[in-house]
Amino acid sequence: MSHHSVSTEWLDSSQQMDGCCHTKATESSSPATDEDANELERDTGENGAAPGQELAARDHLLDLHQSLPSMPTSSGAAPLWRKVLYERQPFEDNYVDPHQFLEELSQNKDIMDYQFSNVVINTLAITQEISVVVLFCHAFMGVFTGSIDKYTLVGIDVMSLVAALVCFVIYQCHQDAKQELEERPASPSARGPAPPPQPSRWLMHMWVFGRQVLSLVTMLSLLSPILSTLTVTYSDDTIVALSVLTMSLHVLLADYSYLNAYTQRFDPNLSVNMAICCVTLMASRISSPLASGALICFGIVCFSLSPIVRHLIKQNSFTVHVAITCGLVGLAVGCLTQIPILAIFFIVAVLMISFGIPRLFVRMYSSVKTQINGPWDEAKPTNSAAAAEWANSGFLA
Repeated sequence: MSHHSVSTEWLDSSQQMDGCCHTKATESSSPATDEDANELERDTGENGAAPGQELAARDHLLDLHQSLPSMPTSSGAAPLWRKVLYERQPFEDNYVDPHQFLEELSQNKDIMDYQFSNVVINTLAITQEISVVVLFCHAFMGVFTGSIDKYTLVGIDVMSLVAALVCFVIYQCHQDAKQELEERPASPSARGPAPPPQPSRWLMHMWVFGRQVLSLVTMLSLLSPILSTLTVTYSDDTIVALSVLTMSLHVLLADYSYLNAYTQRFDPNLSVNMAICCVTLMASRISSPLASGALICFGIVCFSLSPIVRHLIKQNSFTVHVAITCGLVGLAVGCLTQIPILAIFFIVAVLMISFGIPRLFVRMYSSVKTQINGPWDEAKPTNSAAAAEWANSGFLA
């Protein structure tokens, strides 16, 4: 009886030892592939194997390692995928976790939100431009029909040039004083007293402006007599069609960024060229050389000089900018009162441009515009030299 119990205990202990040995053998039967690779590399180096065989052995070991099943974590759960490349994971290179894929989804992240009031303010420049076109067309019709005397138009040109001269001199002197203030030392002790005003600056700026006006008047005096023969072979319908086309292009292509003081440099672009072309075509239908030259001078003041003045006003005083807009609209409506239908059409157009279209634009932009961003977008660096390079090239805009 005792012999039977002893043999049973010995059998149980031997089975436990066999289980432990089997477990150790199982653990030792799955060694790291790196050790096998090192041993294989050492053996092939000693035996002088060919490089092709060594690469084949490395690929074989790598395939064996990738074919191993993913081991669960210590808690027994499956490993989580991380969006990193510096550590080895039991997933394919192109694997994406479906649960984490849409967590980074964002809509309208970089879209600028337009305010109705800001859009209305920006449309004031368009209203000014249309009003200036209406004023010039009224001046042409007045001179062409004889309701406006040519000497009256010459007086308007002289007053406009004098006002432009005053604005030019004041602005240039203000810019000179601002530049001197920036160049002076920041320390009050080293700054010294302010320099006295120099009257020669006023004279210099007046001479610069007067020289340009003198060249303009001389050119108009020489070219006005031949303007009447410039388009003599064209019919009135052709002149009207070309004038409407060129003036429409002027309104559409005007530099409204400069008029709204978003840019600081005014370059006579295609819009100004279209306006001058229209002025020349309309002035060619006037028989009097003096009236023709006065009309061209008035057109240059309206389309070449007034944008600069309106830009400076918008940049320095928003109240004056709104007042000038209302004044130009009032003058345009007063000029169109002789034809009530045109006056009503102009008022409706101004209201639509200033309030109707901005309201429709803001509503459609906020409800229809949708931009979706997510992990599928290309990476954009933020705090590096590459980010600055991207920003300069416009990719981050």
